[in-house]
This record gives sequence, structure tokens and C-alpha cells, in this order.
Amino acid sequence: MKNVSKYDYNFGLKAIRKASKHFPGGSGVYTFLDSKKKVLYVGKAKNLKKRISSYLNVSNQTNRIKLLINLTSEIKFIKTLTEIDSFILENNLIKQNKPKFNVRLIDDKSYPYINISISDTWPRIRKFRGKRNKDDTFFGPFANVSAVDNVIKQIEGAFLLRSCSDNIFKSRKRPCILYQIKRCSAPCVGLISNKNYGVLVRNAILFLNGKNPEEKTRLITEMKIESQRQNYEKAARLRDRIKALSKISNEKYSDLNNGENFDIIFLKKKYDLISIHIFFFRAGKNLGNKDFLFEDNLFDDSSKIFSQFLYFFYTKNIPPREIFLNKKPIDLKILEELISKKNSSIISLKIPQKGKKRMLLKMVEENVDATLIKNKYEKSKNDNILNSLQNKLNLKNFPKKIEIYDNSHLNGSNPVGAMVVFENGAFLKNAYRKFNIICKNASSQDDYFMMDQVIRRRFTLSSQWKKKFPQLIIIDGGKGQLNKVANALKEKKITDIDLIGIAKGINRNAGNEKIYTIEKMFEFEKNDKNLFFLQRLRDEAHRFAVTSTKIRHNKNLKQSIFDEINGIGKKTKLILLSYFGSLDNIKTAGINDLKKVPKIGTKTAEKIYKEFNKNV
Repeated sequence: MKNVSKYDYNFGLKAIRKASKHFPGGSGVYTFLDSKKKVLYVGKAKNLKKRISSYLNVSNQTNRIKLLINLTSEIKFIKTLTEIDSFILENNLIKQNKPKFNVRLIDDKSYPYINISISDTWPRIRKFRGKRNKDDTFFGPFANVSAVDNVIKQIEGAFLLRSCSDNIFKSRKRPCILYQIKRCSAPCVGLISNKNYGVLVRNAILFLNGKNPEEKTRLITEMKIESQRQNYEKAARLRDRIKALSKISNEKYSDLNNGENFDIIFLKKKYDLISIHIFFFRAGKNLGNKDFLFEDNLFDDSSKIFSQFLYFFYTKNIPPREIFLNKKPIDLKILEELISKKNSSIISLKIPQKGKKRMLLKMVEENVDATLIKNKYEKSKNDNILNSLQNKLNLKNFPKKIEIYDNSHLNGSNPVGAMVVFENGAFLKNAYRKFNIICKNASSQDDYFMMDQVIRRRFTLSSQWKKKFPQLIIIDGGKGQLNKVANALKEKKITDIDLIGIAKGINRNAGNEKIYTIEKMFEFEKNDKNLFFLQRLRDEAHRFAVTSTKIRHNKNLKQSIFDEINGIGKKTKLILLSYFGSLDNIKTAGINDLKKVPKIGTKTAEKIYKEFNKNV
């Protein structure tokens, strides 16, 4: 094939004309490819031939269509039997190829639930992600983990359910701290009967599902009775449970029924952005909200984007029976059918015209507007600081994407190199990476060696994420480390990335840093906004590096904690951890407890006890 320049509108039109002649009629999926066979755009059509031919209508071409044609070298198609098949194939190809001109759900993780394991003899409450089983009870989804943790904390206080792992539960010999602070009934050591614990579990499930609103009234009555009997300790425990219930109850929307489960999803275009906002309502309670922002440079119109987003989201997350929308997505009926089929229940997508759902929709729109205004302000502020930084440091590129590197070790052990990413005005935590340093021919305290190894491994281009280069690299180090990085990149023939080094000032005080580029050194005033920005990036990289080193250290410690005890192998370690549930429990175990562990024996138990108590 002839070598095509990056932008060639006439060549793109020629590719479309060629496709329009041989594309068949009927439903299917088509893809626009660039000169390197990379997928630019995936679309579907009821009639492939008509759809492709429509791109030849030059007078109706938007700027986005012209840009797409500029980049296009070839167009391919896949014929499908039905329109539903083309819908599924289109979305699968978008997920697989992540085309530039299609919507991409960046935050594609599943959302957390509260799980009560009613299939266990002593059910446990915990936060949960992943595939749900039919035997246990689940409540959610919640918009974030902190909301789950907060509700679990209140449920523990109100219903005294255990939250410990099965291993810890089986190994307990006395109640843990949660019993002392009145957040558990201590079933592990028999301080509550299985029958009474079962009552607490059932009441907790009913309350979470909004089917036991009188639980608080019942507890108040019981507290008064115990107080009149002068059982003040029991009355105080009931009072604490009532307080915990009140905190959860206050989160309920007063005009919603206890049994109402639905999502509200709102799409709005403003300030060259597309915002999609989701609110989760379960049992009349708002379990939080999540917003997704996309730059308005996508090829499809908002109804198509909405349809793709809904399909992406609800193939990853379990939907309620009702989903309320502010506008009609394209292929509404197909979307309902596919989501319902995947979840084995009838799912309805509705646009409320009146009533309380319409009022809630307006509330969501207010949140969307606030998010868009805030994002516009933050983007403007971020662009200003990046422009200022580019001008001040004479950078070749506008630093839209920045990678910041730092190294950390603990007295020479467990060395780790860390990379954090800043893009579009925010840290992208799902793009952070850590590199365990391999020290064969150099000291693990050699910052030059560590930085060199990290940069070389980052730019091996062995993974897809490594092929997406930043415009700017910042390292925590001076001229020497900067030159080391520059040489490593030069050997890999990477020369179009700007480099900055931040060297600590005198006495390592913030504000005295020296900023290095390859060409020269800069010093900023202590109150310079550019310096504050660079310090913020450097500090985040340092935080991540130190945290990563501690994690590596703790992992290695757990693996090697028994190495100095003769006769303790991998099998024995697993037996001990399985019996006691955690390393801390083994360290604090008494000699008699250790002797009770199956297949350990008296001599081994004594060795372990002496090792962990030699300084006592």
C-alpha cells in the first residue's frame, strides 16, 4: 500500500468511494482504519452500503467527519444477521480497540456492594466486588468504597454482626476490640446463641432493604424497659444501636418508598464536554453518585453516545428493574432487551414526565451543572499553569500528559521505582505503576542505577500502555539523574519528550528546590504558582514510592518471618496462617495455643514461641 501522510482528505474520500462500491446492504458493523491499520472509529448500520455512501455527501460533513476522513486509509465491514447482533459486535469492537472517535468508559470497574453471607453458619457482613452468588444477600451498588465502609460501620453498631474473616473468626479465643466498642456480638467465642444471632442478621437484612422501619421504635421501647429495670448497661448498648440506626435512617429520601430501587442517569453537553451522571437509589436511600466526563470530540451524536455508555455500564454492573433517563438513547428497545437478557430480569429504561422521579431528575441536573462548571474552572486553571510552565521552562511540548518518577528503599532493602501520571488536570491513579528494582551489579541505594532501570523498563514498549508517551517527564533528582534518564531515552531513540529534574534545596526545605532541564537550571520564588504545581506532582510521586516500598517490605517480611526457625517450611507456614488467621495472631499466641495446631507438634510449637518471645 502506498505511504499515506497523516492528514490526506482526498485519499480518505477515495477509500470511502471504494467501500461504497463493494459494501453489501443489510445490517453490520464497519471500521475506519488509518495508514497503520489502527481502528479510528467503529459504527453499525441497518444498511451498510447506504451508511458508507452517506459519508460522500461533502456538503453535510461536519468538522469531526472531515477529521475522520483526513485520517482514514481503509474501511472494512463485518456483516451480521440481525440489528441486535450488530449492536453487540459494535460495542465489543469499541471495548477491544478503544477507537479515538468512539466513547470509551475509562472507569470500567465494578461498584462495591454490602454482602451478608447468610449461607454461613455465622453470617458475616463485608464489602464486596465481583460476581454475586444466589445464596447470600447483597445491598448496593454504592458509588464508592468509603460509603460502603460507613454503612457497614453503622450496621455493625446497630445489629452487632461480625465482619472478620473466617480464619480469624475460627481462631479467636477471646472477643476482639469490635466487641469492646459495641460493634459486634462476639459469636466467635459464644457470647450469643446462633438463634439470637440469626435474629440480628434477619433484622439487618430487612432494614437494609427498607422492610423493617419499625426496628428503631422497637429498640427504643426495649431500651426504656431495660432502663426501668435498672439494667443500665444493657440499656446503654441499646442506646448505641439506636444511634447507629438513626445515622442510616437520616440518609433516606422522605418522599421515596422503602422498596424503591432505581438508577437515575443524566447526560448533558456543555462547555465542549459531555457529562453523564449516575445516582444509585436502593430501598429509598441514595447510595451515592458517579460522574463521567468526556471531551466533546466524539464522532457520534449524544443519543448514540448515551446508548453505548448504558450498554458498557450495565454489562459490567447489575442494574435495578427501573432506570430513569433524561433523554432517549438510540436503539432503546434493543438496549432494554440486551440488558434484560444479560441479567435474567425485565429492565425498563424510562424518561419520567412528572412526579417525584421528574423532581429527582432536576436535582441530578443541578449536580451535572455544578460538575461541568467546576470542571471548566479547573481545566482553565490547569491550562493556565501548564502554559505558564511551558513558557517558563522553554518546553517543546504542551504538557498535557505528565509522568513523574521517584525511587524509594528502606535502608537499602526493598527498592521500588514509582511512576505517577497527571493528565487533563488530575492524577490518573489507575495509570500509576511501580517497578521492583533488581539489584545484581549495583547497590539498591544507587539512585542513578535505580532511575536508569525504571526508565528503561518503562520504555521497553512491551505493553500497550507503554506505547502512550507523555509530553513531559519529571524526576525527583538533580542534573546527574536527569542526564541518566536522557541517555536511556536517547538509546531507545526517544527524543521528543521534555525532561525536568527537581533537586531538593538546602536542608531539603520546600521552596528551595532547583529545577533542571537538559539545557539549564531554574530557581523559582517560594510563592511561585509553577513551583507549587511541581511540588504537588513531586510529592505525589514520593508518597506513592514510599507506600509501594512499605508494601513490598511487609510482603517480604511475611514470606521470611519463619526463615530463621529451623524446621519451618512452606507447608507449616500455611498451616499456621490457616489456623490463626494472621501473622499477628501467631506472634501473640500462647504456647498451649500453638501446641493445638494440627501437624505442628510440641517441639515446633516451642521453637515458634521462643522465636517470637525471645525479647519479652
